[in-house]
Formats: sequence, C-alpha cells, structure tokens
Amino acid sequence: MSKVLFLITLFFLSSCAHTFMRGTVAKKISSEKAIVCLGENEIKVGDIIKFERSECRWAQSNNITMHESSTLGGTPDHTGYGGSQCELIYLGRGEIIKLINDHYSVVKINGVFQFNESTQVEIVDE
Repeated sequence: MSKVLFLITLFFLSSCAHTFMRGTVAKKISSEKAIVCLGENEIKVGDIIKFERSECRWAQSNNITMHESSTLGGTPDHTGYGGSQCELIYLGRGEIIKLINDHYSVVKINGVFQFNESTQVEIVDE
C-alpha cells in the first residue's frame, strides 16, 4: 500500500511542476499597453514578458494511419491524410508596469509589433 501511495504522490508532484508562467492578453488598452492574465503571485513590476502567437497549418502526408473525418469538424481541405503542424511565433517583449490583482497586470510594450486579445504571453528568464 505504501508503494502505491508513493507512486501517486510522485505523479501529482511531477504533473504540477512548472518551469515558466504563461498567460494571455486579456484586454488591449492601446498599441503600447495591455492587461495580461498574469497576477501578483506569478510576476512582479519590472518583469519582462514575451508575446507569441500560435500559427497552425494543415500538412498533407501519405501516412494512411492519420485520417481526419469531415464529420469530426474537419473542412473539405482538411479531410484526407495528414496532420496539423503548430508553432509559436515570437512577436516581441514588454515590461510589467502595474499589478492589478492576483490575476491581472498591465504591461508596456517594448518596440513595435502587432498583438491582439488572446495573444500568448510568457515570463522571460534572463
């Protein structure tokens, strides 16, 4: 019984470990400021965060084991053989200038780049 408890404890500890904090842009205030979903328990004023967006595209292949059915939400150009390929595209950086509460902070953008609400943000470890 103690071995099972030990294994379960290890599983929960490893599944909760985070090496970085991620959030999203909750509200775009202007082209230079935004409210992000990273709060005072995760970051502090002066922390640098990077902005990224996800870019996914469909790549066809001859692999007959991967078939997406249009009845499962696929579109006519996404049916057949292949799979989605996704990557994070780096947009730029910003600095936390104000903590609002446990969940939200204000960031000032460094440089000029386009971002939207739901753009992903992540703390930069320098």
